[in-house]
Amino acid sequence: MSRLAGGAVLPLLLALGGGAWALQWTAPDGERSRTNPVPDSPAARQKGRALYQKHCASCHGDKGKGDGPAAAFNPGQPPDLTDAELQGLITDGEMLWKITVGRKDGVEVLMPAMTDKVPVEEDRWKLVLFVRSLAVRP
Repeated sequence: MSRLAGGAVLPLLLALGGGAWALQWTAPDGERSRTNPVPDSPAARQKGRALYQKHCASCHGDKGKGDGPAAAFNPGQPPDLTDAELQGLITDGEMLWKITVGRKDGVEVLMPAMTDKVPVEEDRWKLVLFVRSLAVRP
């Protein structure tokens, strides 16, 4: 699904519930337009999966449902990464940007920046590949 135009986005955000905060947090245009330079392969996804398990599953859950053990301590519900419609609204570049810079609300960290934990950008792209594989397709 492509990004929705104009006023159609806000009603959709409200309907998506827990993932709405993730969509209200948008990357700059230059970041959104970036494409993943890492070819999708079992090895790349395996590396992405290992990084996900180490750095993301505590909040996003082992299967990406936003139900990890640390999610209850987060002021914003982590999005359900298995939601194909939600994933379809976020480009690879935007996902990489969110993983890279993280998100704060004042002093509260809603999502930590992964630049220190995953310093190699190519590895963060592999994380994007793995997160894309979590989407449940109809």
